[in-house]
Amino acid sequence: MGSHKNYQILIADDTEADLMYARETLTEHNPHYRITTVQDGMELCQKAIDLRPDLILSDLEMPRMGGKEAIRFLKDNFSTRHIPIIVISVDENFQEALDAGAIDFILKPFKKVKLILRVKTALRIIESYRAVEKQKLEVEKRNHHIKRQHEAVLRQRNIIAEKNNEIEADLHYAKRIQEAILPDDATIREALTQFFILNLPKNIVSGDFYWIEKNSEQVIIAVADATGHGVSGALMHMMGIIFLNQIIKQKKYDKPSDILEALRDYVMTSLHQKGVIGEAQDGMDMALCMFNPKTRKLRFSGANNPLYIINNQGLQEIKGDRMPVGININYNKSFTNHDIQLNRGDTIYLFSDGYADQFGGDKGKKFRYKYFKELLISNHGISLKKQKEILKKTFYNWKGKYEQIDDVLVMGMRIT
Repeated sequence: MGSHKNYQILIADDTEADLMYARETLTEHNPHYRITTVQDGMELCQKAIDLRPDLILSDLEMPRMGGKEAIRFLKDNFSTRHIPIIVISVDENFQEALDAGAIDFILKPFKKVKLILRVKTALRIIESYRAVEKQKLEVEKRNHHIKRQHEAVLRQRNIIAEKNNEIEADLHYAKRIQEAILPDDATIREALTQFFILNLPKNIVSGDFYWIEKNSEQVIIAVADATGHGVSGALMHMMGIIFLNQIIKQKKYDKPSDILEALRDYVMTSLHQKGVIGEAQDGMDMALCMFNPKTRKLRFSGANNPLYIINNQGLQEIKGDRMPVGININYNKSFTNHDIQLNRGDTIYLFSDGYADQFGGDKGKKFRYKYFKELLISNHGISLKKQKEILKKTFYNWKGKYEQIDDVLVMGMRIT
């Protein structure tokens, strides 16, 4: 996403001072933003239909038509339903805003940097969705030409190759967006003293992701495997990170199970999952830890995914609950918490199922968790950097000529 792209942003607020504050904040950050302001809900709806902005920022309390009613109207209107909306309000009931159709919520009063970061994240998501739609359009166009012009096979091959290159370029662009919302190296190193992350997407972009949040008392770490891979997995990936950021900023959590349950509610609400037969079963598996570096106490909760702890006594497996983050037969059940006292030198591992499920070897069979555990145990005493190299080399040696079947993510952390 170019820093000088002329995005059209529509801001609705009944308070002139708040409108000016939002406008000045965004134009100071990027003078190329085209910003329009309105002061009531009915004018918001009309301007949105006329302008078709890239993004809407809306208060909830406005004359003539409230913000929630305006959002519902825009989401029901064919010409405006795809426009993302961020609610800015003093009302702390963010769930009502999300239920109405908003993608994010900013509580007043807010700092300038919060508004800028939320708007930039929303615009990045817009670009990723547009990239996906462009891919679909290009594939449809390519298939149409193939059917209609059999006599020009050679020319069609050139067109196909060109379109594939464009799609791959779009995927690489989407990957840059995806990497931008993952924790950067500085954030990770501030939270973790010794660690490695092996991240091997199947199709450029990935449905696997990791997330780290550090506060004065503890570090919260998540490794997740979203439904699907490629573009579909990447969209769930970004949704998971956005929701985790939103959840952790709303209140202080003491148990990882509470975070998983809050995330499950977000996913089910966002995807309109109600347990109806035939609806989408999208969601994610996740291992989530809360670690206190001073006491070395760790709390773990898992959605299908386990936690491994390895030391000189061997490997200890802490299993997660047999249910995902999303709609499932047990969606109304609580996740389980596990309290563990770690010691200096212990190494913990969080991972998706991609490594153990990979087909390969002489007989084309799965690598399996048995050999994954043996590989970790046999190398846990060496440096984490070397462990990552061995895991990567072993994976590709095993895969050999076989296609990679899923995204792969392994995170290792040594307790100091």
